[in-house]
Amino acid sequence: MEIRTLVAVAALATVGGVVASANASGPTFHTPIPYTSAPDAPWDNTSPGFFLENFEDGALNTIGLGADNGSVRAPGPFTDSVDGDDGSIDGFGTAGHSWWLLETATDGVNFTFDAEELGGLPTMAGLVWTDGNPLAVVTFEAFDRNNVSLGFTQHNFGSTTHTGNTGADRFLGVEYHDGISSLLISVSTGGLEVDHVQYGEIIPVPTPGAMALLAIAGLAGNRRRRRI
Repeated sequence: MEIRTLVAVAALATVGGVVASANASGPTFHTPIPYTSAPDAPWDNTSPGFFLENFEDGALNTIGLGADNGSVRAPGPFTDSVDGDDGSIDGFGTAGHSWWLLETATDGVNFTFDAEELGGLPTMAGLVWTDGNPLAVVTFEAFDRNNVSLGFTQHNFGSTTHTGNTGADRFLGVEYHDGISSLLISVSTGGLEVDHVQYGEIIPVPTPGAMALLAIAGLAGNRRRRRI
């Protein structure tokens, strides 16, 4: 059960409703969504150009995705995978795989998107929180193409059992038109478990060389205007 939600996006002060955004062109953070399978996401994650890592092959190997912490958790009595990953939605995720950190999650997991592999950066990205300490504050943060924070949301998700129950599983996601380079999920205490890292709607990102050429072209244009 979600107890509390805090959203901090640019100059945003108070947030309510389904999504929160700083302005029309700023990031949009989705409020936590109960999640049992891929169709519960707020976007079509089965469309061409969308990627979803569910760890069901025992590895993190979806194109363009990396993680700086954690490991795949295999099926077991305490595993909390997304409910539908085992082929049935029955309130338990013990028969699926997930990504987890055990008692070291205060630094969190930074899921990164490789612009070179993807041909750009996603404009939609999210993941599913599946388990953690019920007293922990869960922080979900996103970063732009320059690794500048786009803002964060904070939540308390309550679950006193750690035997694969999926009733508290929540989707956390963000949309940003100019590209998202990474997602950071962390907790104030204890470990954490996540699943279904998903991203898509890729936009091209100018390479450093292209940016330099644009800057030179801009300077040349300024010189021409001064001569007239």
